[in-house]
Parts: sequence; C-alpha cells; structure tokens
Amino acid sequence: MNIKQADFDNWHIEYTPDDGARIVALKYADRDLFTSATVPFRQPDRFYGEYETRPVFGYDDCFPTVDQCTYPVGYFECRDHGELCWQPWDTGVNGSSLICSTDCLNPAVNFKRTLSFEGNRLRWQFEVTSLSADRVVFLHVMHALLPLDKIADLTLPDCGRISDENNALEPVLISSDDAGKYLKSSQRGSFSMLLLKDITDGAVKIRFSDGLTLAIDFDKELFPTLGIWWNNGGYPDGGLLRTECAFEPIPGTCSDLSKSFKDGVVLSVEPGGKMGWEIIWTVSAFSTTNGLSIFK
Repeated sequence: MNIKQADFDNWHIEYTPDDGARIVALKYADRDLFTSATVPFRQPDRFYGEYETRPVFGYDDCFPTVDQCTYPVGYFECRDHGELCWQPWDTGVNGSSLICSTDCLNPAVNFKRTLSFEGNRLRWQFEVTSLSADRVVFLHVMHALLPLDKIADLTLPDCGRISDENNALEPVLISSDDAGKYLKSSQRGSFSMLLLKDITDGAVKIRFSDGLTLAIDFDKELFPTLGIWWNNGGYPDGGLLRTECAFEPIPGTCSDLSKSFKDGVVLSVEPGGKMGWEIIWTVSAFSTTNGLSIFK
C-alpha cells in the first residue's frame, strides 16, 4: 500500500491513492481523529458483505450507495459500501488543499473530493460530474470511522423519528437526547446503526476524552437523515471485533440507494451536468500550561 502524507499547519494527513484514496490518518494538533488499521488483518469467519473483506478503518467515500443494492436506473448491482473504495484515485496537493478524484463506471461519473484546511477548520468539498447519457441518481456518505472509546460526550440534532437499521430498539427512542443516552450507555459487544430522520439542524458536536471537540456542520436540506454507526466491539462477529463509530449525513432516507429512490429522496445529476456540496469539520483542542487551558 502506497501511503502519502501532507501537512497543513496543525493538520497532518496520510492517504493511499491506490486504495480508494482512503485516509489512513487525520491528525489535528497530533491527535488522530480516525481509527487505525488492526494488524494483522483477518477476514470474518462468515460473509458480512464485500466491504468486510478488506481492512476497515480511517475514511472512505460511499457512492452511489452504502448498502449493496440494485441500481434503480439501469438495474446493475451496486457494491457493498459503493464503488469508490476499490479504485485507484488521482491525488495532488494544491496550496492548502488535497484534491482526490476518480472516474466511476457504474454509474458513469467523475467523483472529486477536495479537503481544504483553513486554520482549525476542515472543509470537505465534493463534486460529481456526469459522464453518462442518462440521469444519475446517487447517495454519498462520508464513512469516517472515529474511536468510540475516546468519545466523552455528543450533541445530536433534533429529529422527527428514529430507527435502527440493525436492531429492534428496546426501549423505543423518542428524541435525540434519548439516542445520545442510549449510545453512551451501550454495553461492550453491542452495535447499532441509528437513523435520525427529518433532522431539524445539520449539526453534530463530539467531545473526546482528551479535550478535543469536533463540530460537524452540513446542509439539512440536502442531508435530511443523520446515520450513526456505533460499534462497541460487537461487529463483525467471528472476525476482528472493532470499536468505532461514525456520524454520517445521508442524502436519503436510509443507507440503501434503491430504498431511498423509492422514497423519492436521493441526489441526482443530469447528463453532462455536475453537482457540488460541502461538509465542514471544526476542531478545538487544548493543552494545559500552569493550570490554564489554551485552545488552539
């Protein structure tokens, strides 16, 4: 695996152009925001989907779906967690930005991810350019795996309703506060994929045990659902159990493109057209000097 790296003031990033432009490490003030690879990697004893046949850590882009499904226009099969993580990407640094792009065959688009580092802010910018003669419909989900065991607190947006793609919830979760308490009290060996639907605000705030905070801001009109993957050493059974979580703005009703398409909630781009959007991460970290907290 060819690992490249770059530094932008307090930021340090490591990434693999030949492995889906996966972000191996993303550090702010020497604190890594992402999970790391488990060495040695071992596949689960039974099949959990194609995505679990490769190491799962760090960051990948999920496009045009997260869940494996049949593409709703043209009816080809979409791979588990999408097409992009299996492809080589073109990458390059331009000033304070890291630009990564690749051509996707199914559906036919050019996908570009630009990370712009602005002080303590990281601007994730995405752009899809159609290479197809037909309308392209898609979901895009940031698959950023954070270390669950280092999360001390979180603030979630209010929402209309909550469901779990993996489990029947007991007790039933009514509010975002309920969801936060449910996640923080989860027992070792459990996992959930919560969907907070019809969110009222595109904002999440996470506080880590080392004092770092991460604020995630996004357009709730484009991303009406917030997915929360919360794996407290419960998945995958029969393999390398991981401790990880992810906060995923979803431009649909769920992680499945075909189901979201039936619900009428997907992103799309017309032949020859393009579409862009962004999600902003803002971090604050502090160090203690003579009893004083100094924010960077």
